[in-house]
Order: sequence, then structure tokens, then C-alpha cells
Amino acid sequence: MKFSSSFKVGVLSLLALTIFFCTVLWVKGRAFSSADRIEVQFKDVNGIRPGSAVQMMGLRVGQVEEVIPVVDGETSYVKLKFVITNPNVTIPRASMLSIQQSGLIGEQFLEITPPKLKSVYLSDNTHPLEKNTKVQIKLDDKYYDVGIIRRTQILSRAVIPKNLQDGINTNYAYKYDYMINLPGLILPEFMVGQSVYHNGEYKLRIKPLDDSPIPYPHQTSPYTVVEPMRIADFLDLQYQAAESLTETNKKINELLNESMVADLRQSVENIKVLTAKASSTLGKAELLIDESRKDLNALMGMMNDVSKSFNDLSRNVNNIISDPQFKPTMLQTAKSLSKLADELTPIIGAVDAQKFASDLNVTVSNIAEISNSINRMSKDEKLKNNLIQTIDNVNRALCNISTTLEVVNNTKDKANIKQVVQDASVTVSNLRKFSEKLNKRFLLFRLLF
Repeated sequence: MKFSSSFKVGVLSLLALTIFFCTVLWVKGRAFSSADRIEVQFKDVNGIRPGSAVQMMGLRVGQVEEVIPVVDGETSYVKLKFVITNPNVTIPRASMLSIQQSGLIGEQFLEITPPKLKSVYLSDNTHPLEKNTKVQIKLDDKYYDVGIIRRTQILSRAVIPKNLQDGINTNYAYKYDYMINLPGLILPEFMVGQSVYHNGEYKLRIKPLDDSPIPYPHQTSPYTVVEPMRIADFLDLQYQAAESLTETNKKINELLNESMVADLRQSVENIKVLTAKASSTLGKAELLIDESRKDLNALMGMMNDVSKSFNDLSRNVNNIISDPQFKPTMLQTAKSLSKLADELTPIIGAVDAQKFASDLNVTVSNIAEISNSINRMSKDEKLKNNLIQTIDNVNRALCNISTTLEVVNNTKDKANIKQVVQDASVTVSNLRKFSEKLNKRFLLFRLLF
């Protein structure tokens, strides 16, 4: 079958128009795909143009269709539209979109990086968390659910990174691999976490190692846009770092001037001399302790003897206090003094009250001192018996005075009352002198003890 010349010319013309149309679309970055067009906003696209490749994990999956600048003062941005031509590729939520360059002077392309798994380690004494448990983090002083746990493991503490082992206080730990699904949230490389119970369920709460605050990413795009860094910006950062380093060196040089260096050297020399003297002093002290060891041992022996003597004295005092003859005597004396005070009350006005009370107080005080002396002289049984007999005589004298006063109080002969009271006052005065003499007998013993 033969075709006419006009038919051939028509076919060639149609083919040329098709090639021309496809070439125009390719130049403008248009793709023959029914997939949705995705629009993102960059503040700087770093020279990318329509038709540039869109890659995911190093594979070309689409191309850029439009790059439209939007100038609006401080909020100016660049609108970038691209399409995924590979029907088997779906961009996950919170994927990172960045503009990369193939080589130093190569073509610009749009790189899509799916969310990566991050890991935290918790001690195995915490509440275990299951797969698909929500991940929580504090953003702008409020906690938000920003991801989920994808995998859980139990590992030995030895295989955990060295900088994270201090936070694990058990031999084994839970390893939780989680994924962030909040667009715009970029976390530090290393995080720490804990298992918390919040709003009726357990969650994994994470935070940076230094607990630095993280702002909430306010954006409408379902993806995380990473702005490119131009060489000029990189050089500017390097210049700022060099300037800061220069200023730091200047301040260090100002601090470490010649005078300061000389002082430091002198301080080092002084420390060396002081260390040498301290070593010599410690050696002498050690030698002195060795030479005085016998004296120290003797002193310790003397202290032990003194302690033993005090223990013996305590036992003797206890024996006196528990003596069946001494205790009733002292109790009877106290009762007699009490009765004497009762009997003196009605007639105390008949004599010099101040002198009478003074004599009585001195007598009681002397009796108390005599009692103390007895306690300190407990080893001499004969002397103790004599002292007990003396105190018993004093007690009887006080009883006689009390009886006499009682008779005076009950008598009806008013003429003899004054004389009897005066006699009682004289008796008390004589009793005071007697007790003072008796008390002086124990002066030597009181000084010894």
C-alpha cells in the first residue's frame, strides 16, 4: 500500500509539532503525570529552576514545575511547586524537604528525606511501653504529642552509647525507636526520655540532654522545610566565629599579661616550696609520734585507771544510798525537820525571826553537807557508823525541840510561853554551833573529794 506525498508530509508535520510541544513542556518543567502538584514555600531556593529533579533517598521520583517569587515586604517567600512522577512513591508526613546540589558546581535538586527513627533508652525498672505508644515533648511551656513508638527492645547497659549510660541505673534498659510526625519539628541528635502517665494513658516523654527549650513549629505545610545555606551565609558564620575567637584570644592575652604570668610562676614556685616544707613537717610529726608512743600508752593506762576508780566510787555511792540503816535515818531527819517547821509557825513571832530562821537553815545545810561527806567516804565503815550515830543524835535533838514546841503550843500557861520560846531559840542556836563544828570535821574529806 502506497501513501501519497501529502499524507507523508502531514504525518511528518504532526510528529514535528508533537516533538516541539514536548520540548517546550520539558523546558518549562511540565511533567506528563496525573499526580497531585505539591506546593511548598522557601525563603531562598538557592538557584533551583523549573525542570530540576526531585529525589528521594538518591532516586529521581519527580521534578520541579514552578518557582514563583512572592514579594511582600518582610514576609517575602518563594513558592515552589513539584510533582511526583513515580506512582509508587508517597511522601510521608513530616518529611524533610531541602535543596541540595550535586557536587560543588552541579545541578540543584529538591531532596525529600522521610522521617528517621530516633532512639531513647530507659531503665528496665520503669513502666514498659508498647509499639504505637504516643511520644510527647514540651514545646513553648506545653506538652504536645509529636510522634509514636515504632519499635521496642531490651538491651544490655554495656551496648548503650557512653554519653547516655549515666542515665541508666540498671543492668538492662528499654530501647524505644520512635518517629516524629509533627511537621517543622527538628530535634537534637540525642534525647532522653521517661515513661509518664498522662490523660489516662502511658506515654513516652522526651527532652534534650541539656533540657533546652524548643519552640512550637507554626507552619501549614505537612512537610518540614529546611532552608538552604548559601556559601555567603556559611562564610559569614565562619567570619563571626573567627571574630568571636579573636575577641576571646584578646581577652585571654589581656588576662595573661607578663605580670600575671610572673605571678603565676612565683605562685608555682611558692607551692613547690610549701609542699616541700609540708612534707618535712609531716615527717617530723611522724617521728615525734613514734618517739612519744610509750608516753601515750602510759597516759592511756592512767586514764583507764582513773576511769576504773570512778567506777569503783560510783559503786560505793550506790552501796551507801542503798544501805538499810542510812536511808531510814535520813528520812527520819527530814520528817523531824518538817515537823519542827510546823511547830515553829505559831510561836515564830516571839523571837528574832530572822536569826531563828538563819540558825535553822544553817543547821539543815550542815546536815546536807554531812550527808554528802558520808557518800564520799563510803569505804571507811567505822567512820560511816559514827557519822550515822551523830546524825541520829541531831535528829533526836530536833525531835525534842519539836516536842517541846508542841507542848508549848498546847499549854494554857501564857506566862511561860515567852520563856519556852526563848529557850527553844537558844537550843536552835546551840544546835547550829554544834552542826558547824561537826561539819568542820569533814572539811579535809570534802577537799579530797
